[in-house]
Amino acid sequence: MKHYLLLIPLLLGVMACNDSYSVVVTNPEIETSDIYREGNSYQRDFLLFADMLENTHPLFAEADKPHFDMDSLTRAGYQDLADCKSKMQLKYYLQAVLSRINDGHSHVSTDLSLYWKGLYPFYLFFENDTTFYLFGIKKKYADHLGKRVMSINDTPVREIIDSFRPLMSCDNDNFFKANVMRECMVWRALWDYTPYHRSDGKLLLQFEDGDTVLLPSTWNTKSYAWYQTEMKDFIREKDGMPFSYTILPEKRLCCLHFAECSDRNTLLASAKMGMAEDTSQINKMPDFGMFLKEMFGKINENEVSTLVIDVRDNGGGNSRLCDQLLSWLKPIDEFRWGGGKIRFSKLWEAQYPEYAKQVKAYFEGNGLTYPLGELYQGPLDNSEDDDQEDEIDELFMMNESRDSLFTGKVVFLQGKGTFSSAGKLITSAVDNGIGIVIGDYSTYSPNNYGDCLYWELPNTHVKGSVSHKIFYRADAARRNENVLVPDVPLPVTWEDVRNGVNPCWKWVMEQ
Repeated sequence: MKHYLLLIPLLLGVMACNDSYSVVVTNPEIETSDIYREGNSYQRDFLLFADMLENTHPLFAEADKPHFDMDSLTRAGYQDLADCKSKMQLKYYLQAVLSRINDGHSHVSTDLSLYWKGLYPFYLFFENDTTFYLFGIKKKYADHLGKRVMSINDTPVREIIDSFRPLMSCDNDNFFKANVMRECMVWRALWDYTPYHRSDGKLLLQFEDGDTVLLPSTWNTKSYAWYQTEMKDFIREKDGMPFSYTILPEKRLCCLHFAECSDRNTLLASAKMGMAEDTSQINKMPDFGMFLKEMFGKINENEVSTLVIDVRDNGGGNSRLCDQLLSWLKPIDEFRWGGGKIRFSKLWEAQYPEYAKQVKAYFEGNGLTYPLGELYQGPLDNSEDDDQEDEIDELFMMNESRDSLFTGKVVFLQGKGTFSSAGKLITSAVDNGIGIVIGDYSTYSPNNYGDCLYWELPNTHVKGSVSHKIFYRADAARRNENVLVPDVPLPVTWEDVRNGVNPCWKWVMEQ
């Protein structure tokens, strides 16, 4: 049986950055060098971090893609960190390096140190690059909700937002704009790493009508007031399940709310691969394959002619579930699958020691050179170790019946929260001519890095993740695109917010 490296293991996307999976970064050659011994703990860890990044991330092995000079960056970083005073300062320096890769999967892990200064109780709605409205704020200032915000701390809002770019890892600019408010701008500790913090630690918000609010940080996250929280005519289920569906017989329509790429078999496979510490939730999770069989059976019974697949808030997980869904929409033997490459590295070997032994044995047994540090795409034939892999494959059975295929209209709803495997689902559908996409411009890149390895630096114990694979979409002519543009662009506007209108669902009902 042939195993393709890009499919093994496929469950990393659903594994959280758990401390128990982190590998301590080491390199004896660096650790015995004079420059390492003479440096402080922050400089030492930066040397190991830079070496790990250069020898692990696919970017630095792609011959046709320009990247920054790691030698120069390493020298500059070593010099800059000579005056480093804290672990927090090192973390943001490392994050600034990772932010240059354009990879939303590679980042420094946050911890409780982010929270010790509290947060600013406000939230902005981004209409466009120059127009911002106050969407949420501490209840004391609720009368300002809905006003246009012109500046913060006497600086145009756009300039403030851009100052946080070094603190975020993003696939593209849409990801940054969709997440900078939640991931950066509310945290007081992060403002210290921009030029725009005030000495009193407060934020001065200035509105278009001339009013101002001087906003202190707080620990109370329950004191918010929101401008508008409910969108009218919104049908998605609120049951907390990773997937559910609703059929509207009178419309001959089925809406699949696909909120998370995870199910019972994902947890079972994780357990079989030794990646799950807690197996108590396995039986409480639904089986996506059985769910799909039931849903498409009901679709057939109700003569549904339109299937709406809502992944607007699906941040990803196990890509096998996406392939299972697609197998009900197009014959498997006619499917155009995307490609990709894996980069073998010392960090990968340390993360998967047993699997690394099998890979090396395959190359040695076939008279091939093990391509350490290089990008590789190809099969692995480990016939003696197939049993576990076959068991995992059987968990995620595909629909192979042409008679069971859904032949009606398919509409994908894409939003700012669509990412990782959910983005792969939409990209695969587009490249295979399945349905249409409506909604927001993608925050994911259709050709993206992924499958994280988890690292820990030995001196400061800073942790993070780094991609070791690159995934290409099936349509080779579009592999330079980093945004998937919907067939019907329907980003939520401020007018939609004011009127409580959900533009995607309104379009579905009208069309």
